[in-house]
Amino acid sequence: MNGEIDLELYTISLIRLNTAFQKLDNICEASTLMNESADDLERFYNDVIDDLNREEVNFGEYYPFFENGKQTFPQYINALGEIENDELEEVVDKLINIFNNLNRIAEAFPTQGGLNE
Repeated sequence: MNGEIDLELYTISLIRLNTAFQKLDNICEASTLMNESADDLERFYNDVIDDLNREEVNFGEYYPFFENGKQTFPQYINALGEIENDELEEVVDKLINIFNNLNRIAEAFPTQGGLNE
């Protein structure tokens, strides 16, 4: 990552995941979409970690992302937790883990006002 949050990768992975939710009646297709989403989200998460560990971080991009994430990550965790299908269990668990990790960062991330005070 080059110091900028890759919102395109994040958005594409969520589009795939949302499409998978709509296609749960076709397990093969849903599984493919979820696996692609999980791979992208894992890469995104690793990029975020790398970026936040840099000496210079563009916090301006992260404030709105994590403020939004504080609301959306738990929603995805809950929605994924409601899927009861043994064939999808592994990928669902992987996705929940990624969203839990992102949510932990979001919860610990300072608010923009918190740094200015």
